[in-house]
Amino acid sequence: MRYILAAVSLVISLVLLGLGIGQRTIWAPPESIVSQLDTATDAQIIVIPGTTMNAHDGRQSVVVSGDGPITAVVGRDHDVLGWVGESAHAVAGIDEADALTLAEEPGSSDALPQLAGSDMWIEEHVGDGEVRFSIDLPVGYSIAIAGEPGTAAPADVRVEWPFDAKTPLFGPLITAGLVFLALALVLFLLALRSHRRRRGPQRRSHRDLSRAERRALAREARAGTPRPVVEPSTPGALEAPAAYADAQPTDGTDAATEETAGPDAPPHDATTDRSRGTADRIATPRARHRFGLIALPIVAVVALTGCGPQYWPSGPTTPAATAEPTPTSLEDTLPPVALTENQFARVLEDTRAVTAAADEARDLEQVSARVGGAVLAARTTDYEVRGLNGEVQPLPGIPDGDVQLFLPQQTEVWPRTVMAVVAWQDEARAQSALVFEQADARSDYRLVYQTTLASGVQLPAVASPTIGAASLPGDTPLLQRRPAEITDAYADLLLQGDASEFAAWFQEEGDTLRADLGRAAKDELTQRPEFALSTLEWSATGDEAAPLMLVTNEGGALLATSFDETVRVTPKEEGVEISTSGAAASLAGVQETTAGIETTYQIQVLFAVPPADAPEGTQIQVVGYSQALLDANEVGQ
Repeated sequence: MRYILAAVSLVISLVLLGLGIGQRTIWAPPESIVSQLDTATDAQIIVIPGTTMNAHDGRQSVVVSGDGPITAVVGRDHDVLGWVGESAHAVAGIDEADALTLAEEPGSSDALPQLAGSDMWIEEHVGDGEVRFSIDLPVGYSIAIAGEPGTAAPADVRVEWPFDAKTPLFGPLITAGLVFLALALVLFLLALRSHRRRRGPQRRSHRDLSRAERRALAREARAGTPRPVVEPSTPGALEAPAAYADAQPTDGTDAATEETAGPDAPPHDATTDRSRGTADRIATPRARHRFGLIALPIVAVVALTGCGPQYWPSGPTTPAATAEPTPTSLEDTLPPVALTENQFARVLEDTRAVTAAADEARDLEQVSARVGGAVLAARTTDYEVRGLNGEVQPLPGIPDGDVQLFLPQQTEVWPRTVMAVVAWQDEARAQSALVFEQADARSDYRLVYQTTLASGVQLPAVASPTIGAASLPGDTPLLQRRPAEITDAYADLLLQGDASEFAAWFQEEGDTLRADLGRAAKDELTQRPEFALSTLEWSATGDEAAPLMLVTNEGGALLATSFDETVRVTPKEEGVEISTSGAAASLAGVQETTAGIETTYQIQVLFAVPPADAPEGTQIQVVGYSQALLDANEVGQ
């Protein structure tokens, strides 16, 4: 019966083990989750938000297929949606069946520009016919997909996530199979042990009779003499014939043993001794072998119980209700920065390359891709002058050293401003303060102000690049002076000097611009002998562009602005000639004239403006400036 039970347990074990292995092979779930988008759209751009990309855990693999060029970019949500603007687009979501769906957002159907190339993108992937990439996209970022500009976006989009396949029946089936295997082995060993006990020892209990002994037995049988019964000395021994019982051993071994043992000693059985010795020799190995057969399934079961939870059934998990997430740091409560440090590094490097190439070729169209505002106006004149006079030195390029300070604006809207202090590799040259502006989401950042920092002037403390700084409107009451008034006030100070009503606004100490171009410098110029018969008159006009500013840590602001200052040189008497040279002569087209020369210069200034609650006596400080020729004309022309 034990053999039958062992066989049944073995069959059950094999079935359970087969079913368990099948859970991880034949019936194993897929290793990844794939969401496919096959729905065509008329929109020129598809946006996949971070919430969709994080519908499942793990790194996402994206494959986009279609006809012609394909572009996929990664950016922050507000940057992507800002670039899309009012254009019609499709937003990808994911349904309960893990399929990608599209929600059409109405808007303008005008052709969109090239998606790639924006300063705002974190990653760009461009291909022809197919684009594939892997990304671990966090919430707050989006993917934008577009085809050739002016055409519908490719509709064959596939997103794949790694899938931690759960096979909850694998653990129970394998465990039960190993338990039944152990049970089958135990039953088999018990059955084998019982069978051996029933059969008894397998050994010879008598020796062969000689011919004389067989004859004596035959005579006794004919005479009818009963044969004596010899009791076996050990259980299960066979009865020996009487002649064998009375017979003496042929050698003296047994006899000597009996004599030595004495009359009361038990009969000696050599076969028993040999059996006992053999049993002693094999008892330990057999026990170990049987223990190993039983212990192997038990160890396997114990090891299996340590497997991951994906191999065992578990009840449905319902996430606990949580309160609305609260900000955990200052950065979570503030608007995002306009640019990250990595993005600005790309902007700065591209600006250097474009400006250097354009300066070399005097290509105004090329330089305007990365330069604008006051800087572009100065370079426009510079290219014109150098085209007329090759001996004129060009304007300084973009500093080629490290970024010493980077301050982006906190904003989600446009226009956007970032400031940076960049050094030159030549340490003898003073650092430059660069101010970039992005007019709208589809425009590149362009350098609009470039000033040289004054020696010995300390910039006020500003926030870290990850926090950034807020901007302020031109009429803000949070600063000591209205930003819209500062430019004209300082221009009047350069013209009037201490007589200006705005003289008390600005700090004179360390102001190298006032020392170089202020009223005192102007008065000194008029006293030179070469201008003895000339009249010098100065005037100033503010820049049409509003100043750009970012708030500092103490509540003040760094304010970048520019204005134009014109000097008019005319003769005091008739017949006196006014001479000019260099860049001004090239622009005016004359070197000597009796009518006079009118020259206009651009002055860019970077101010440190105190907050409105600054201590009494705190003044606006000039921390950097630059000057460039804008125009020169013969008076009356």
